[in-house]
Amino acid sequence: MEFNVQQLDRTNLYQLLVGCVLPRPIAWVSTQDLKGVCNLAPFSFFNVMSVNPPLLGISILKQAPERDKDTLANIRLTGELVVNIVSQPLAAAMNASCGAYPADVDEFELAGVAKIDSVTVKPPGVAEAPVRLECALHQCLTFGHGSGAGNLVLAEVKYIHVADGLWRDGALDEQSLQAVGKLGGNRYSLAEAAFTLERPA
Repeated sequence: MEFNVQQLDRTNLYQLLVGCVLPRPIAWVSTQDLKGVCNLAPFSFFNVMSVNPPLLGISILKQAPERDKDTLANIRLTGELVVNIVSQPLAAAMNASCGAYPADVDEFELAGVAKIDSVTVKPPGVAEAPVRLECALHQCLTFGHGSGAGNLVLAEVKYIHVADGLWRDGALDEQSLQAVGKLGGNRYSLAEAAFTLERPA
């Protein structure tokens, strides 16, 4: 089957793209507005962009042309965020936080997760998250206009919290981490059944 992207409507194009690129790691992003109201939302257009400097990339798509999502608005205003890694026990709470709620709704409370103070930024992290990465905004790049347009947030990692027992022999223990990935539609996956390939010299 062949697809000419120019002939696809936005819904079919989205489903095709997210069905091709998977599993996608999930950035469960906590932010805070200027009044101190916290926001918590998951984004699956997420990865490591650079190590020197240490940058994470999170693309936040526009849903409505007239306003940014609360997460993006808070990042633009304050320049701070925390990326919480979602483990399997947190999957249902993560899913509960992904609705289009009003800006004054605290998704920590809605999802039933606890806040924990950060060391270098104002937004709290998710206390139950196995890994939390405190970040400062490095740059935000905007692509396109209207619904579906991307806003690529490049966030510089300032501080990393790793739960006790997850760091073993100089690496994160992925089996204990139980990180959740996003597939197409409403489907998710776990990082399981791994195999090893030695890199060429």
